[in-house]
Amino acid sequence: MRRGAVLTTVVFVALAGLAACESTPERVFTYGAHGAEIQAERFVADVYGRPSDPLPYGGADIDYAVAGIKARWPSLKPLLDDGTLGLTEDGEIAIRDGGRRDAREMRRLRALVRAENRDRFFLYRGVTAGIGHGGNTLPLMLDYTEEVFAREWSRQAPSTWWVQDAHGRWQQRPAADSTTKP
Repeated sequence: MRRGAVLTTVVFVALAGLAACESTPERVFTYGAHGAEIQAERFVADVYGRPSDPLPYGGADIDYAVAGIKARWPSLKPLLDDGTLGLTEDGEIAIRDGGRRDAREMRRLRALVRAENRDRFFLYRGVTAGIGHGGNTLPLMLDYTEEVFAREWSRQAPSTWWVQDAHGRWQQRPAADSTTKP
């Protein structure tokens, strides 16, 4: 009888603790896939210079990638604005139109794109690990995380930017309608 009372008390305390949990901007209690969506929405807003709540996931890999992406942003934004670069369907950036750049400028542009995509890869991998996936589930969830970030980069982008559709065709991002988040 005493053992049953102890077990009941432990279960009650655990359930009460879970019931007391709530999500706040600083602490997010959610399931993994939704955590990737929250991270993507907040991070992209922050990079694009919009107000955002703190990121729910961090760690050495994520923090390093975040710092690189943010530091590189002032160099990337004008190139996205003028259509030189575009957003790909898998969450990367790509050279869409090199224009009349000479060979040296093109090498610098390719190096900038490589560095950005490398940091994005580490960010997506870090977020995937942060939401609890590794080992055999990592490749599947990494694809999901890339898709989530790709949607967010595109959704929050200005309508003048170029995005790649699922077939690899470039098009200027359509203007947001009233049902989309800002």
